Amino acid sequence: MVTGARRKVVVVFVALALVLSGAIAFASGAKESKGGSSTGKVFKVGYINAELENPAWNAVGTGFTDRAKELGMDGKAVSSSSSASKQFKNAQDMIAAGYDAVALSATDSSSANAVVKEFNKAGIPVWILHIKPDDPNANIAAMVDAQNTKGNYDAGKYLSGRYAKDGKKGTAAEITISLARSNGAARHAGFKQAMDEAGIKLVQVKEAINYTRDEAYKYAQDLITANPDLSILWCNYDEAVLGAMKAVLDAGKKDQILVGGFDGSPESLKAVQDKKIDVMAVQPLYTHGKMVAEQMYQFLKNGVKPQTVSTDCPLVTAENAATEAPKYLEACFGPTAKFPQ
Repeated sequence: MVTGARRKVVVVFVALALVLSGAIAFASGAKESKGGSSTGKVFKVGYINAELENPAWNAVGTGFTDRAKELGMDGKAVSSSSSASKQFKNAQDMIAAGYDAVALSATDSSSANAVVKEFNKAGIPVWILHIKPDDPNANIAAMVDAQNTKGNYDAGKYLSGRYAKDGKKGTAAEITISLARSNGAARHAGFKQAMDEAGIKLVQVKEAINYTRDEAYKYAQDLITANPDLSILWCNYDEAVLGAMKAVLDAGKKDQILVGGFDGSPESLKAVQDKKIDVMAVQPLYTHGKMVAEQMYQFLKNGVKPQTVSTDCPLVTAENAATEAPKYLEACFGPTAKFPQ
């Protein structure tokens, strides 16, 4: 059953998508040449992504390039492949190529500093997607992200409620993105707060190194083996929850261990529908990429001041997945996203 509070969050999320859609439609139909200045120049905009090889990051990149193309801009997304040195080289290449605006999802908050400052020296405005620099002297135009702390807290509260309802008495564990990333620290803090409030001991936290499903599967196996009383396994990125889900199923412990995650790929949302995952806190990855491209266009063409945006993270749960999961496919993974068969 969807509570009034949860219904409100979902409505806000859907309303955000509708408002963005309307704004995009208006901008697309606006007056003179799309994507260029009054002199006819086509704006060149770029996005340096932490790891386009990862499906969730790829969804952000696709949203960015799709919207840039719709607006008539020359948009490009490049991958840093989780390498700080490659990330910095990508920045140097974009400066040399004369980009008008750039977005950055850094490998971590510390590595973001040098990249942002390099763009600052070149006079190129920088938007941040998800992972902000931790140096206050690294100047950004705006940031687009999800409500990481609240989303992970809400999902943790859902899991602790299920824990109590099911009469569980065991511990919790977590597989997280790097805590050196601003969003990783925020996600961990939100989940830990929920566990602390419920009096559930968070016994182990494992940080991703290569962010693959196989890595998470092995992490989950280790957590299950080391903690025979494990009752909650929280995974704050998509590949992790899918790897953990498989480990729990392979161990024959689905009835014992509640599994939850963050992001919302077609595969993970379908797993909630199939009751293999208990909850997903959803962030609109594809929409985030579109938002930044839209802000760049409005800034470069019309001088509109960029705005920092933090979107809601509605919960798709075992109880509401049949109706709620389909609502978020496009916002998370784009218009071609479909549930796996």
